[in-house]
Amino acid sequence: MPLLSFGVGSFVMVLLGGLRLRSRANIGAAVGYFLLLVYFFVAVQYTPTNGGSFPDAAVFPAFLLSWLGGTAHVLALQSVIRGSARPPVPPPAVDPALAAAGRRAQRREEARAILATKPALAAELRIGRPDLTREYDDGGLVDVNHVPAEVLVRELDMPDSMAATLVAARARIGGFSSAEELVVYCDGLTPDRLNIIRERLAFVPM
Repeated sequence: MPLLSFGVGSFVMVLLGGLRLRSRANIGAAVGYFLLLVYFFVAVQYTPTNGGSFPDAAVFPAFLLSWLGGTAHVLALQSVIRGSARPPVPPPAVDPALAAAGRRAQRREEARAILATKPALAAELRIGRPDLTREYDDGGLVDVNHVPAEVLVRELDMPDSMAATLVAARARIGGFSSAEELVVYCDGLTPDRLNIIRERLAFVPM
């Protein structure tokens, strides 16, 4: 409209866009385009007809600003309005399995903090003891110094022979204090396999 109307419609379209976007800056710009239009039509009445420089110096730039500037302004407003009218893109769906794994990891962190700072409470909550009846969810921690061999097999996917070796070793040395000790005393437990189960391990002193 501003282009085809030679700038006459610039202030109307900018005003409508400013009202729709609730933009004071654009409403003010619409007022400016209107004043340019009024100035142009008033000044043209007093333009010399003998080829003087007044139209080139003052009237013609105002005309170009109202016409071409208004056209560019309206095009920019259209892009903004169209973008705001698009429905918001929904966030990508979260895989339920990934969400559940994240919650378990968070629970393990909380349980480890209790083990480190409040051992009596950890014992009461039976953290790391899936073999005992309990209500607290520790995210799947396994206290390798106290659970029976069948729990190591079930919870950590250990072969029966490895679980038996671990239980015998912990009885002999009085318990483990770190995950690295398991590689030393448990034949067949490789560092790669240890890295898979490391986040599940807890070492409560015997």
